[in-house]
Amino acid sequence: MTPRTRGALPALLVTTALALTACGSPSSDAKPAAAAPSAAGRTAPDATPAAGGSSDTAVSGTAATPGPAPSLPKSPRTPKTDSLPVSVVPAGKPAKLALVTPAAARPGKSAPEASTPGLTLSSYDRQTGAAVLAPAEGAPAAGQGSAAGVRVGQLIDSPPTPAAPRGALVAVTEVKRTEGGKTAVATRPATLAELLGDSSAGLQTALDPRSITVEPQVKDLKVSFTRRADGGNGSVSTGLKLDANTKVPLPHGASVDLSGSVEIDPSIDFSYDGHALSPRQASVGFDVAARADWRVAAGIAGSAEPVRIPLAKLHATPTVMAGPVPIVVGLDLSLHATIAADGKVTVEAEQQLAADWGIRSDYAKGKGWTTKTEPGTTNISPVRARFDGSASVRTGLDLEGSVALYDAVGVKASIKPYLRAAVDGSVTVESGGGAPVVNGKAGLYGGLDIDGALMARIAILGTPLFEKEIPFAAFRREWPVVTRSTGSTAPSPAAGAAKR
Repeated sequence: MTPRTRGALPALLVTTALALTACGSPSSDAKPAAAAPSAAGRTAPDATPAAGGSSDTAVSGTAATPGPAPSLPKSPRTPKTDSLPVSVVPAGKPAKLALVTPAAARPGKSAPEASTPGLTLSSYDRQTGAAVLAPAEGAPAAGQGSAAGVRVGQLIDSPPTPAAPRGALVAVTEVKRTEGGKTAVATRPATLAELLGDSSAGLQTALDPRSITVEPQVKDLKVSFTRRADGGNGSVSTGLKLDANTKVPLPHGASVDLSGSVEIDPSIDFSYDGHALSPRQASVGFDVAARADWRVAAGIAGSAEPVRIPLAKLHATPTVMAGPVPIVVGLDLSLHATIAADGKVTVEAEQQLAADWGIRSDYAKGKGWTTKTEPGTTNISPVRARFDGSASVRTGLDLEGSVALYDAVGVKASIKPYLRAAVDGSVTVESGGGAPVVNGKAGLYGGLDIDGALMARIAILGTPLFEKEIPFAAFRREWPVVTRSTGSTAPSPAAGAAKR
């Protein structure tokens, strides 16, 4: 993970409190449990247990669970001596469109050559390449006729506009007409190799939450900002907070009362290193750190397929200035609460999560694309839990995300931390008490699933084109929190869930 992400984990980068109470089911009259204590300030151990664990292990009153694996080392982003200066354009201060001389037309010059003629991309058809440039709002009068100076071969590097919400990087193939300060052009997709040439650039940074657009997926979702407990990192000192209180139907006539809050602060990872007018190395990815509390109280009878309760979709298009040219990064995230059972069980559980994850795709000349999953540390535990019945029940959070450049190439992933209880009888766990009380057979397991793919789009980085999405090896791990039995062997971890 990035140093920024790892250092900000105690700052509640993602804090989730879910209260699920089922109605119209056998447990509809169950009393809700007390609210879980805040996870702030707690530190979970990072030791990694043997996958699967011992079938007769008892962990008394644990409030922190060892995670699945230590962080994978991340390639350092040490700026080169000739690297372009890189910064994120502040929210509310959009970057300007740049007309750029392509790398092949600036021999001996590694840095991009660009001008900002006070234009905006007012119309763009991604399918045909037809585009119209018009004077930007507030542009000085001297720039009103600048569109007439657009030439064939130039690159149009546009930040997000209504005509191109994810920005656009195109090369002018024909200037059709100029009138009224507007110029109609024909274009083709361009590449970062044409834009940046033999220069290099790299950036790892948190997103300003004020630049994130929230698309509610539950009724009456409230959006606000909170100050980080550690006072912030760099220019980003607040987190995005979502509050929800709604009722969601479950199969078989039951329903769930859902309430909770989420604080989220993702970061982006981008780098490019050019040589001989082609990429020698490139990378795109994102990081998320998480801390969460949530409660589930439900009577469940159903299949193992999880019920996914959508909370929110989040979108951001931060613009990165690499020297004089803007590079647009598109980030999409969606958050779901999940619950599933393969039998009949009554659940009343408060859970905690502390985790950090990273997904990154790297390109190296001669090797092509590889995608790395960085599971980091995942600590998930029951604060208080009671399970009655005969089933394997799984509760958790699903985070789905994708990151791309100009909506053209990138990586997507699903990250699913969860707590699974396999019971035949009853089990009660109290974080501040002694050994779990078990009547029958019971096991509690923390888990993490990560999968995804490199997205098959236009070869914006100038790398060889591939025709379909390239999946990366899925990460699957499950580890014991509590396993205990009054008689014989306790339930074991799910098959195939232990190793990557």
